[in-house]
Formats: sequence, C-alpha cells, structure tokens
Amino acid sequence: MAFSLDLGTIVRLRLFLMESKPSREERQRRILEIINHRSVSVSELVREFAVSEMTIRRDLAGLEEHGRILRVHGGAIASGRLAYESAFEVKKAQNIEAKKAIGEMAAKLVGPKDVVFIDTGTTALAVARAMRQRSPRIIITSNLAAALEFVGAGNIRILVTGGELSHQSPDLYGEWALRVLSSIHVDVAFFGCDAVDATGFCASDTRSAAVSQLMLSRSQLKYLVADSSKFGRHAMCLVANLREVDGIVTDSGLAENYRLELETEKVRLIFAE
Repeated sequence: MAFSLDLGTIVRLRLFLMESKPSREERQRRILEIINHRSVSVSELVREFAVSEMTIRRDLAGLEEHGRILRVHGGAIASGRLAYESAFEVKKAQNIEAKKAIGEMAAKLVGPKDVVFIDTGTTALAVARAMRQRSPRIIITSNLAAALEFVGAGNIRILVTGGELSHQSPDLYGEWALRVLSSIHVDVAFFGCDAVDATGFCASDTRSAAVSQLMLSRSQLKYLVADSSKFGRHAMCLVANLREVDGIVTDSGLAENYRLELETEKVRLIFAE
C-alpha cells in the first residue's frame, strides 16, 4: 500500500533525526571521554552513536590530527598511551581467526619428542590449543590459561612455573618463576608480546619481560608469535631484538612496509595459512 508524506512532515522528521543524533563536535567530545578511560574499537563506536564506520573513522582522524588520541589497529587509545595490558578476556576476543591460524602454524614447528616453553599472552594461548594435536613430550609454561588447555591430555607432561600471578592476566612471573626456569633447557619456545617495533619485541610489564628474556637464553629454537596488529605499536619494556629469534609467526595481514623492513633485516617471517 503506497503512502505519501507532505513537506511539513518530511521537514519535521528530518529535524527529529538531526536532534536525536549528537553533532560532530558532541560526538567527538563523547568519544574522547570514552577513550580517556579505556581503548575502544571502531565497531563499538559505530554501535554507540548509530553512525557509519566512515563517520567514526573521520572523527578519530580529526581527534588524532589535534593530538587528542592515537589510532591503533581497529580502534583508538588515548594520546601518549603506550600499549598496556588490557583485561585478558578482552584481548582473547581480539583477532581470533588470526591467532588461531598463527597457533596452528606454530604448532607445526614442534616435534613429538620436544620439550616446549609457552610464554604469556593470548596468541601463545592459541599455540597451546593447537599443540594438543602435536603431542610434544613436555610443555613448560608460565601461562595458566595455556596449562589448562592440556587438562585431559594424558600423553603430554605439563609443568607450571609457579610465581606471582598477574592482576591483568593468568600469567606467572617474579623470583619463584625465574628460579624454576633458570634450571631448565627447552627445545622450542614460543614468545608472546604486546608490541613489535623497529627495536624488537616488547612487553608492558618488566616482570613478564624478565621471564621472556630468561627463556630466550634457555631455548634452542625461539619463535615470536604475534598477530599483525602488534606491529608498529610500542610498549614499555624491550624484551629482545628480532634477530634473537629464529622466526616470527604472524598472519597475512602484516603491512607491506613491515614485511620489507623485516626481510631487509634478515628476520624470518612465517605466515599462517
């Protein structure tokens, strides 16, 4: 059934729609309020303000241009903020498919008789999930979430370091963890990180970085596992130069400029399928 609207009704409707949505200035002010408290994704802002993704990206570009925020992969953080440990469950929900693919590719680097170390982070957790199918002899980890993935896997011996539990994630570090790890050697180690830049890979916490640095010296083969969103970010603690690892397992979304830079530095890139 067809119907028509008179000009007055159309004008009132347009005014109503304009008044029901905040202006660009108001929207940017509210975006800034959110980002000053936590990181935020583009998709979350689209839902919050009921506008297009392009509109949100223009808002973020404007805020960044004035130095108010810093855009990161898929969203934004407050200006001047370094990469930080967000809640573990939030991180686990980010880049799920890329991390799964990275985990499966990393697991292929392990032999059935290997002793393996799995580091902190949600990408390392994805490695643990894929590792059940590879059946290494022993897995040593400071990542409680990774250890729990092997409950019921009776053919793999699991050793957990002990130590101080992080408030932000199910990771163990501190003197007890370092004391245990200083007495072992492993065949293969997988390291997570919070950021990768030209200097190397980085962590947000000195205690977590200390565990990774120790295990770099206790491992025969060393692999960094990091999805492409970690590249170009910055975090407080440099763990190691990228030349100190035998390879980086990442996803195909890695930007071309980072590929070329790493290839120039003779860093081996292993892309998840």
